[in-house]
Amino acid sequence: MTPADVWAIERAAVATWPASTVVRRDGWLLRHCDLLRRRRSNSALPVGPLDDPEAAIDAAERFYAERSSPAIVQVSPLDERSELDELLAARGYRADAPTTVMRTEREALLRTCPVSDFDVLLDAEPGSRWLDAVAAVGGRPEPSLGRVPAPVAFATAVHRGVPVGVGMFAVSGGWCGVYGMRTAPEWRRRGVAAALMRSGAGRASAERVFLQVETGNSVARSRYESLGFTLAHAYHYRVR
Repeated sequence: MTPADVWAIERAAVATWPASTVVRRDGWLLRHCDLLRRRRSNSALPVGPLDDPEAAIDAAERFYAERSSPAIVQVSPLDERSELDELLAARGYRADAPTTVMRTEREALLRTCPVSDFDVLLDAEPGSRWLDAVAAVGGRPEPSLGRVPAPVAFATAVHRGVPVGVGMFAVSGGWCGVYGMRTAPEWRRRGVAAALMRSGAGRASAERVFLQVETGNSVARSRYESLGFTLAHAYHYRVR
């Protein structure tokens, strides 16, 4: 992956998981959101050179202090931000939530994911059908997902009328971001994820697909690798 490709994925991730406040300042994209709880909507993302890293971190800390929020930095891509990472560690920021970003091409994904016996229902918003399905497979939906801008699809895999898996597919800048993938425990390793991918990403108006998975979740990473996803980059958060 080139730096331009990495940044294209990060831009798409920012757009498909939006914050209510986004400010570009001092080499940061400063994001804050009272509605979406995830750290990707409530952290500072370095988007350019930090000419004075100490001063830039001070500015980020003031931004979050003004909003009564903890200072969180998404150190991404990790292999190119080692200096920033070391500086944050020296200032008392702890590392948290190591994440692997994976990517593939839509056409390659469609070739890998066979047609299955599962029906996949696609909704344009997180209505009661999708929310009930999330709960049925053991998930907890993020509040206010209605803020995710179109085009977006909330997918439910069904077997004989019973929800067996869910996911969300959101598009920006030629990329389809895959979020919230979850399969009912008794249906794992039976092709549910592949069915969701084939339908959700297959109908998206984007040629490339990315997802983010916990680095320590080797089972999920292996599953996505079997569907043709490869490493794009890695990041973790630094939390004050």
